[in-house]
Amino acid sequence: MKALAPTLPRPTFEGTPIDVRSPHREPYRGDGVPPPPLRVPEGTRLLSRGCAVTCNDSGAKKRDLALATDGNKQYSPSAYLELAPGVRWIQIDLGTNAAIHAVCLWRERPEQCVYRDTVVQVSDDPAFENGVVTLFNNDYDNSAQLGRGSDKEYFEDHFGRRIAGNGVRARYVRLTSNGNTSDPYNHYTEVEVFGE
Repeated sequence: MKALAPTLPRPTFEGTPIDVRSPHREPYRGDGVPPPPLRVPEGTRLLSRGCAVTCNDSGAKKRDLALATDGNKQYSPSAYLELAPGVRWIQIDLGTNAAIHAVCLWRERPEQCVYRDTVVQVSDDPAFENGVVTLFNNDYDNSAQLGRGSDKEYFEDHFGRRIAGNGVRARYVRLTSNGNTSDPYNHYTEVEVFGE
């Protein structure tokens, strides 16, 4: 096993943390404090670079969806995917069934924020009707209708969120959110899926 060490973008947010009222938020780690290491098997590699991305927002353009897996994690006004308000998901097609060891998610913005109802699921069914495994769910009140989650809401930062996959096998990765504490939109700068 080894510590997963994804390449990090430069920090975007600088300032005082906002006062997010939530009964389900993890404590703020502090500026520049990295998350605990996530350990993955030797041989784990990036699987998602350049993979096809779809979503449930009919207004999203294909070229914008591609931003989620293009390898550019640095926030800029022209380099992130924005989906409409409401419960929205993006789905990454890895192209083949794979053992997934980690899903890393970057959504840092100039203003510090917390995204609501973040749910990460995997399946071999593109419709996500069968064989769905949930890797992360912080929707504590089931407002996204995907089940109540026990994971905590968290502040976005340049370290991204590292979610354990535990070697579950799947072809598709779906990430859901329901707006954030700054605005009602759903954003993705980059998603990386690691496995073998």
